[in-house]
Amino acid sequence: MRVQGERFTSIERNLPRSADGRVCGEPGCTTRLSVYNEQEFCALHAPMVVPRMRGKVLDD
Repeated sequence: MRVQGERFTSIERNLPRSADGRVCGEPGCTTRLSVYNEQEFCALHAPMVVPRMRGKVLDD
């Protein structure tokens, strides 16, 4: 008996890429951003985002 499967790959399409050589938008920060990072800021200066948990109402 022979079992055969398909090759698993999570990348089935081309990933979007940003321009090469971009730096963080924070004044004075010289961190180079990855071509796969679509954001304007590096991880240190990115605005904090708190996800809304389903079923919980958060105070503003």
